[in-house]
Amino acid sequence: MHSSINLLSLCFLSLGLLVATQSGCSSSPADQSNEIILKVTGADTDEARKAIDEELKTMSDRPGNYNTSMNWSTGKPLTIKFGPVADPQKFAEKVKFGKVDKIEGRTVFITYTN
Repeated sequence: MHSSINLLSLCFLSLGLLVATQSGCSSSPADQSNEIILKVTGADTDEARKAIDEELKTMSDRPGNYNTSMNWSTGKPLTIKFGPVADPQKFAEKVKFGKVDKIEGRTVFITYTN
């Protein structure tokens, strides 16, 4: 009887994992592989951040369908997680809200100029 309960528990656990991975609930590193980080200096106002956010709407690999989150604090660059973007270099070529200073891996460093 005890082994039947363990087997049943294992079946429910396996079913739960299957449902979670098939429904997009997985949070493995592969899910974040199309995300880039933007480090933007000089975007110190709400207006600058809104302008950047508006431009980003058209810059993902799937325009109009993107993920973004912004973090900022006084004296530090605006940090934006953004995706999907397969190629950071191609993304950098589309930037119009500032000057791309460098690209390190999946991090793009930008000086805001608008």
